[in-house]
Amino acid sequence: MLYTPYQALDALGELRVISIELLRNLGIPVDPGKRDRAWANGYPIGVTEHYTAGTGWAGSARWLNGTANTGSSCHLLVADRMPDNIPESIVKALKKLGFDVLVILLAPLHRGTWHGNWSNSNNVGIENRNAGILRGTKGDWKWWPKNWTTKFDAEALGKTPMLIDGKWWEPYTVGQIRANILLGQMFKGYAQSFGGEMDPRWFIPHSGVKETKMDTGRAYPLDLVREAVFEDRDLDTLEWLGKYEADPVGFVDELDEDMDLEFLEELAWRQQHRDEDLPEHELLVCEEIPSANLQMLVQNGNWKNELDAVRRGLSMLDYVVGGAGPELDKDTALAVWMFQKMMGLKPDKIPGEVTQKALVKRLKTFQLWQG
Repeated sequence: MLYTPYQALDALGELRVISIELLRNLGIPVDPGKRDRAWANGYPIGVTEHYTAGTGWAGSARWLNGTANTGSSCHLLVADRMPDNIPESIVKALKKLGFDVLVILLAPLHRGTWHGNWSNSNNVGIENRNAGILRGTKGDWKWWPKNWTTKFDAEALGKTPMLIDGKWWEPYTVGQIRANILLGQMFKGYAQSFGGEMDPRWFIPHSGVKETKMDTGRAYPLDLVREAVFEDRDLDTLEWLGKYEADPVGFVDELDEDMDLEFLEELAWRQQHRDEDLPEHELLVCEEIPSANLQMLVQNGNWKNELDAVRRGLSMLDYVVGGAGPELDKDTALAVWMFQKMMGLKPDKIPGEVTQKALVKRLKTFQLWQG
């Protein structure tokens, strides 16, 4: 692993010292006060990824740790750049830890915060400075303040919004994505310092926790971030980061196609070997792709016969699934449970007709439903 438990504790401790200095300089409380809760396992096992839905990092920091806000809090704020007005000593300290953008540890990690509903007792909360969904047309984008009439100043931010399946999104910066990967790898070592492990199934977007949320959104490559974290990938080996930086829109479009094909290929491999007790495998390209057509979700048949389509839909929503065929494996069962909790359904882990209808509804929300 890239961070031993000792190295993770040391890095996160240093980040906390840096953050306290910065928050004090800004006149912001150094923690969110009593807006916390105990960890269910004694340590965090996952991460809930958010966007701030705002264009400024300082305002978000004041809100998350400020006394005017009593309803939410978060562990980390990741800006999309290194602001010009940050003291040089703090910039150097952050770069020494590997961060090219501003990262603030708003709350100590010994307890959970109030950021992600039922995931609070399990997951660290990371807020990424990003406006999220925009409205309007090219060159005339608006975002949510004042009933979606506030101009999104793309030129001032140095960004070109991304049109993905009919919705405009603010892109994330490569430095921001790199920071999230580094933090995830640090959290892995942090969990191991308690004798535990981080669980990739609990590395989820806020949209996977609450139905009214869209973060971290279609512009954020969460599957690739998760993969880099749990495979202990060195940032310099991730070629996709350079492709994203060069062409975010083209990258996301191609990513959707590649990941969908990859999922179906892996599903085919699992179906071929589902009766064997095998170690983790290298992904194989299969000549015959199994039937996992999302249209199966509206056929109202036996849910076991539609389970591969359920897996495919949940995977497209950034949940981790496993197995293949009509047997409900533990990874898919947990993903179904999470989805049901998010949609306000009875969390019984059975993806029957009601759950499948809700899955179709959610896929439509993100323009992921074909048909």
